Amino acid sequence: MKHANDLFAQAVNQLIELGEKARKEREARERKASDREAIRVSRKEKRAHVRLTEREKLQLHFNFN
Repeated sequence: MKHANDLFAQAVNQLIELGEKARKEREARERKASDREAIRVSRKEKRAHVRLTEREKLQLHFNFN
């Protein structure tokens, strides 16, 4: 019968391996993306949205003071 520490260590190692495998697959899919421009545009839109929300927060801060 295996000790609980051994079982826990094995489970952690399996989870790490699964996570690494999923990360590698995700990165491979991103590299294979044929439309790189669409990826750049979506990232740019996300950054613009974050900047906009930061400006709105700042504006609200000044409006209440």
